[in-house]
Amino acid sequence: MQIGNLNFKRPMLQAALSGYTDRAMRMLARRFGCELTFSGVMLDKSACHKSVMRMKNYQIEDDDHPIGGQLLGTDPKIMAQAAQNFVAQGYDVIDLNFACPAPKVLRRGRGGAMLGNPNLIIEIFKTVRDVVKVPLMMKLRIGLDESEGAREDFWRICEQAIAGGIDALIVHGRTTSQYFRGKADWTVIAELKKKYPQTTIIGSGDLFEPDDIIHKMKSTGIDGVAIARGAIGRPWIFQQIIDVLDGNAEFYKPDVQEQGKIIVDHLDFLCELYEPKKRVWYFRKFLAHYSKYHAGEKRKLKMQLVGAADEDQLRAVIKNHYNV
Repeated sequence: MQIGNLNFKRPMLQAALSGYTDRAMRMLARRFGCELTFSGVMLDKSACHKSVMRMKNYQIEDDDHPIGGQLLGTDPKIMAQAAQNFVAQGYDVIDLNFACPAPKVLRRGRGGAMLGNPNLIIEIFKTVRDVVKVPLMMKLRIGLDESEGAREDFWRICEQAIAGGIDALIVHGRTTSQYFRGKADWTVIAELKKKYPQTTIIGSGDLFEPDDIIHKMKSTGIDGVAIARGAIGRPWIFQQIIDVLDGNAEFYKPDVQEQGKIIVDHLDFLCELYEPKKRVWYFRKFLAHYSKYHAGEKRKLKMQLVGAADEDQLRAVIKNHYNV
């Protein structure tokens, strides 16, 4: 998979997820073979404040490369300045988010809402392209809604971005109005790759199981996949994808004790980022997913993990259920 001047051995990346893809999640993804990871989505205006960029979560360590930064905004000049700040911070790839379907984002006309304004999207793209030399990507959905006009807008955005030198397009196979309802439509993604075979096209949407992920990638002919929700509480999914790609008879499935060690390592990483009280409640959304892969009584485990009052109690629950 090639994105600009960057070449990756494996056709996958860890997508930017607001509130999830901090350094802890990125480091675990890298451990299991994911070469390119993204930090959380950032508002362009926030990226223009030095105080925000100095926060520990946005500092990039030497072992956290290559790393992408994803920006959300509506003003071409502010987006360009934010992109420059990301590059100065050490980000290796810039991704422009015109896909987020979160209601609070849409209410402000950002993310997926912008698919209804192709001219503004292209203006932002061109303005950012003019000021950064690192690989530049764009995250899209297949339209604002299911109307014919919305689909025409999608194709127009793709055509002009590719003509303008976009280094890769990440496309989620749902419209903005669909949010995460129904199933992602991968036929549009396949059509996009067929129409623009020389452009790096990365698919997104419903990527949860290794065999299905590889089937989607091969059947559409795309260059790679962006793993988002499928990596929450399951960082080993990247190793599983590699195993399927390599034709291994079975893919990696960590036993309960191995899962426990991964959870403890995740918590230890969080200790470097957040104060004690915050890291416990922040970790709960990951623990709810980790618990799904335990061989025992999952509901009871989940309640105990997310119900832990403090770090000592949480570590005790992990030790009891995972024997670590």
